[in-house]
Amino acid sequence: MKRVFCLLFFFLLSQVAVAGGESEAEKVLKTSVNVVLSVLSDEGLTADQKKSKVVEITNTIFDYSLMARLSLGKEYWARFEPGQRDQFADLFVKQFQDFYVDKINLINDKKVDFLPPITVDKKKVKIPTVLLSKDKKYSILYMMFKTESGWRIYDISIEGVSILHTYRKQYHHILASEGVEELLTEMREKQIEHEES
Repeated sequence: MKRVFCLLFFFLLSQVAVAGGESEAEKVLKTSVNVVLSVLSDEGLTADQKKSKVVEITNTIFDYSLMARLSLGKEYWARFEPGQRDQFADLFVKQFQDFYVDKINLINDKKVDFLPPITVDKKKVKIPTVLLSKDKKYSILYMMFKTESGWRIYDISIEGVSILHTYRKQYHHILASEGVEELLTEMREKQIEHEES
């Protein structure tokens, strides 16, 4: 009985130590966010160079493959042919990266406060942050999960609005009324418009 009590005591101590320290997910997110902010504040870089570097960073922290599937949902993802899935995934990544870079670039004098993470389960965690810009505050919630390659972001909620949920509503509206090829065509056209603007 005494041995069981000792083992339980040491187990609880180890849990407290882990809880009190910075989690692996937090470290990954903090590192990437701080690098992005450092790039954006570098006056020696052009706007295109900044975007290129930010995209490079996001490629290592976002799970774009999962995000693309989640943005459609199981029902609609199943309706896409393999080639259409590849096209959609490529267009989705470009759309998301343009959105992410454009939104962050609008905010000057940026600083991020990281709040205590919310553990969903062993492989999922939500990390609330507050983006400070002059007199304004923006709440951003990062949703992460653990893959074989480490922790990755699969959704972001800005001021309570999920990015994937927003995309899903847009995509479902087009898919329900027009179809897969029409969605891909619209996404291509929007990408061309963005590149020309």
